[in-house]
Amino acid sequence: MRMEEKINYYAEQLAQIKNQKEGICRLPGDTYFLEDGSILCFPRKEGDNRFPYGVQGFNFWAYASGYMHANDGLFSPFLRANEGQEPKIAFFAGWKGDYQYDVLSLLAVPRLEETKFREVIRYTIFTSNCAYYITEARQMRFTLRVFTDESKKMYFTVLLQNLGEKEQELYLSPYFNPFLSNSIYENSEHRWFRKGEYKAVSGKPGQFVFSINEDLSRTRSVTNYGILEQELILSKGCCLQKQEATTSRYQYVGGIYSSLHTAEALKEGTFQKQIHTTAFNDVAVAGELLHFLVPAGESLRAEFALGYSIHSSSPADLDRLAEETKPVQTDERLGLNFKKAEKEEKSLQAEFGSVLAEKLNDRALEIREFTGRTFTYFFQYLKQQVTFCSLIKGYVQLAESSLIGIRDVFQALEGMLYYNPEAAKVKILEALSFIGPNGRCPRQYSLPSGKDVAPAMDLREFIDQGVWVINTLISYLKFTGDYEILEETCGYYEIVDEKRKSVRRSTKVDSVLSHMLCIMDYLIENQDPVTGCIKALYGDWNDALDGLGVSQDGSSDFGNGVSVMVTLQVYQNLHDMEELLTLLGVEEERIKIYQQIAIQIENGLKRYGVTENEKGDKRIVHGWGDNQAYYVGSFQDTDKVSRYGITSNAFWVISGLYKKDRSCKDMILEAFAHLDSEYGLKTFEPYFKPDTPGVGRIYKLPPGTAENGAAYIHASAFGIMALFMMGEAEKAWEQLSKILPFTHKHLSCSPYVMPNSYGENPSLNIDGESMQDWQTGSSNVVFKILLRFVFGFQAEYNGFFLQPAAWVPFESFHLNLKYQNSLLEIHYYNRNNKSRTFSVNNKLHSPIWDENMKIHKLWLTKGDLSDKTVILVED
Repeated sequence: MRMEEKINYYAEQLAQIKNQKEGICRLPGDTYFLEDGSILCFPRKEGDNRFPYGVQGFNFWAYASGYMHANDGLFSPFLRANEGQEPKIAFFAGWKGDYQYDVLSLLAVPRLEETKFREVIRYTIFTSNCAYYITEARQMRFTLRVFTDESKKMYFTVLLQNLGEKEQELYLSPYFNPFLSNSIYENSEHRWFRKGEYKAVSGKPGQFVFSINEDLSRTRSVTNYGILEQELILSKGCCLQKQEATTSRYQYVGGIYSSLHTAEALKEGTFQKQIHTTAFNDVAVAGELLHFLVPAGESLRAEFALGYSIHSSSPADLDRLAEETKPVQTDERLGLNFKKAEKEEKSLQAEFGSVLAEKLNDRALEIREFTGRTFTYFFQYLKQQVTFCSLIKGYVQLAESSLIGIRDVFQALEGMLYYNPEAAKVKILEALSFIGPNGRCPRQYSLPSGKDVAPAMDLREFIDQGVWVINTLISYLKFTGDYEILEETCGYYEIVDEKRKSVRRSTKVDSVLSHMLCIMDYLIENQDPVTGCIKALYGDWNDALDGLGVSQDGSSDFGNGVSVMVTLQVYQNLHDMEELLTLLGVEEERIKIYQQIAIQIENGLKRYGVTENEKGDKRIVHGWGDNQAYYVGSFQDTDKVSRYGITSNAFWVISGLYKKDRSCKDMILEAFAHLDSEYGLKTFEPYFKPDTPGVGRIYKLPPGTAENGAAYIHASAFGIMALFMMGEAEKAWEQLSKILPFTHKHLSCSPYVMPNSYGENPSLNIDGESMQDWQTGSSNVVFKILLRFVFGFQAEYNGFFLQPAAWVPFESFHLNLKYQNSLLEIHYYNRNNKSRTFSVNNKLHSPIWDENMKIHKLWLTKGDLSDKTVILVED
């Protein structure tokens, strides 16, 4: 579809929203799902929506407010502007007034005075492949389309449409302030090594060329190049009356004391004397004033394309870049993005039917107002969020400490492998190459900038990193059947100096299976011989509570304090590895050792992981400090408070220990009841007050935020998973409805993907606000909940279970999933039958009763499948 046709469609959708047409999918934050699944956002003062575009860890962030920034790991084509600061990318239009030009920002930022305009309509459209910023004023419609391609080039198309009956004279002014440096912030020296030039091109609008010099080391200097190419496409009668260009930010805004909010050139409609080369004492930018005549009913396009080359050592790279960066045929380029997205979409597609409102109790009213279409569109963007978290290259938070987290990326990969196993495999092999030869995983790693350059690493010894690696590889093997990955070879990194965080590549190289065994060795080495449980060291998944592993006497880096959550995770790892090694027919002695250690852990957890008060009440604790001097999540913590924690309770179930003794169910449900809140299950209840001893830095977080007594959604989702696994589907859906972003009245971030938390502290005016969206592990856990317990797909080595939860708030759902050599079509219908039935390719199959989940489920071996397998589930 041509851009003009797409914009007309969005204008029609806008009219339906304004007329409050029935069936509109409204989200919090004045945001809407449109009929084609795209997202319409109006500007709002509290919070912002955003969307990342790019490939292979390159992120171009587009905000509904109009802010944009981009980074490729540590390399930043465009820096992020803080709230209220002038943007790095901006577009303006201007009409000649009585004394000066009436200036209109085509984005919501920078915010300008608009009293000269009777009405300004602004809205943003996010699709999976591009963003549209649409502004209407004075019978003109301006649309800025932004997208990136496979080579990480950035494309900006401005479409001007004259909707009136008279011709209009006006200017379009694009402004680009690229950074193109290996840093995530700017200092006063960056301009010294940056040069911008405008080069006129015969018969064309011209190009801007940027060169930035950087020293990678004492002996190696390189240049980063950027080229902004442009093209004008004029319809009948449109003409470019005048063009002016500048590379000087000072000239564009009006000097050192001015900014885009008060840009003099925009008011005057001219740069006076144009500056075409800028370096050293001014910031080099690309700015233009393009004066057009646009007849009634006609339109024109201004196309811009920015390409860059990193670490160039030859001017020939600039010539090659110029040849590759062409702003023509952008509709066709964007079409390639859509085709790629469609291919990935077909590997896993979901559709929800109508919500059965009569099944929802008063506590789950949040989802009554939403249609199955809302859930369908949300699932689509949830997948994109999981992909984003899986393929990061670091520095997503634009901080030098924001690297690639082992636990973070492996949890995300455990979701992505169900629809893009090829990309998941590549990332798994990448990450495995950064662990230590002893099986110790770093907290975070980064990709080295060169072959002989040591990567930056976060070497804090969080004990849990390796358990997620094992989980993900087991899930990968069960779903894909790709046992060849176990024979792939990976390297290691050795720690040279832990305090200085220095590492070097090890000479040791071996198989993925060997890496898994090394990780298990490391985890087992950290088993406390007294309790049989796993030591906390620096901390576990809840890394804000990092005090349990501290040595009381300071004689060593760590004491023997324990994390119950990690102990349960290792217990699960032991059984998973035992099953895998038995299947492979290898490592008989290891299997026996794993069996013995699993028994030790089980006994230790039952003896020390569950405390009892004088009334006989029992509770699963979060963990304990050195020499069991104190407990956390117990009847009396170090602050003399009785406290509940979520993760140990959740993983008592998730680990499989619950299956051995279901008598603990009431104890776990009681803990969840105490942890419940308006926004879902909290991490702890109550929160930790300032200076609570023995818990680490968690008390420094404001009460009711993040991990300190708030609904930290990643943890809430662990609890929801446990509820489904205990057969408490209705309770699970009650909690799931609380954490889904579109069920909230107000949201401070994007309502179409998962945020990471919901704060709640009225004394601090915090009521449902979130820290961030997109990069959060809550996305992959919610995705896995929907896949495993709503759709009910659970892969095993020889086949899979189909186990939709017994309580489903939809009249139907449909899932298409590519599973090894078969395309699965799963259809569920709620027909109010007395019992559940399964049919496969129109043939009835007998179900299996699951006492833990309280459901009938279906088991299919790989031999039961055909190229296309249609499964019908009816309740």
